[in-house]
Amino acid sequence: MIRSLKDFFRGLRVSKAPRFQYLQVEVTSRCDLPGCLMCPRRAWPERWLHHDLSWQNFERLIPALKLFTHVHLSGWGEPLLQPRLWDMAQAARSQGCTVSLTTNGMNLTEAIQVQVLEHLDMVAVSLDGATAETFERLRPGADFQRVTQQVAALCASKRALGRSRPEVVLLFMKMRPNVAELPDLLQLAADLGVDRVNATNLDFIAAPAMEGLALVPSPDPEITAILEQAQRQAQKSSLPFRNVGLKPVSDLIVCDANPLKNVFVTAFGDIAPCVYLGLPVSETFNRQFFQKSYLAQNYLYGNVEAQDLSEIFTQPAYQEFTTGFRNRVAANSGLMDNLVPTPPNTSHQCGDSRGRLISEPRFKWPPPCQGCYKSLGF
Repeated sequence: MIRSLKDFFRGLRVSKAPRFQYLQVEVTSRCDLPGCLMCPRRAWPERWLHHDLSWQNFERLIPALKLFTHVHLSGWGEPLLQPRLWDMAQAARSQGCTVSLTTNGMNLTEAIQVQVLEHLDMVAVSLDGATAETFERLRPGADFQRVTQQVAALCASKRALGRSRPEVVLLFMKMRPNVAELPDLLQLAADLGVDRVNATNLDFIAAPAMEGLALVPSPDPEITAILEQAQRQAQKSSLPFRNVGLKPVSDLIVCDANPLKNVFVTAFGDIAPCVYLGLPVSETFNRQFFQKSYLAQNYLYGNVEAQDLSEIFTQPAYQEFTTGFRNRVAANSGLMDNLVPTPPNTSHQCGDSRGRLISEPRFKWPPPCQGCYKSLGF
């Protein structure tokens, strides 16, 4: 185990690009819904940049796809609006990648279902309520009956064809207006015939007015009881269920976005660590963190129009951002000889226990991550 970890870190320190797990490609930042209550588009409508990823820029990604295991064709927009979506999916699969996307489900028509069955390994549909009233209030312009009927039809077609793929997943973003419906959503998911349910948190709060939607940082006893009921319902329905926690993880080593293994490409061809640092907005933006407002801005490694994706991983912007994460992993694994050099005047007191890791200055999260709920496991 130690030998394999040492080999892993030694590979990170050379110029050769490492093997990644997940390339998330924002095929468009446009959406056909006017503004879901939890979406940052609603906070900055006049600053939102509506754009489709060009086919030329996607083609520039293709040579580097061999570095990735999986390609997720989604970002801050609705991917089914991308005119060349299925060409992109086919190209990614031709490079040996599994392919998925996340959709609001409104355009999951019979014709689109045929494409989904042919080109995708997983499709996730956002369904933030078990009733039309709740779902349509959170997502103005959406149609609960239309979405659920189309999901059921897709699942029925997959069964009729005797296929195990694509995996059909329902995404439920837990918020105060809808969390009470999570147990019923799990029953609905079983009735629709989906394969899995993921219950996530509203972990990017773009404006003070949105704070009332969020459950983070911690649940009250009533919400805890609802979540326990949901878990029982999932077990009763034999339905795989991932429920992202609501309690902070103070000693988290790497966030769920994991920039060491995952990369985000914006609709403009910019390369970023994650969706939270690659928003389609101009200039700086604010995000709320424990009732305080943090000024933030995108962090970009480069752009595919200027460099090959594989070359970007050898450049200073990528190396500087990921150094903190690599050191956190190395220190937690006890591989102190694999630490990447840190800037001058940084404390060199390393410590020898996992519990002390987050208190060491050289192991702090990268500055662009400050004020992000993902850094606490949400």
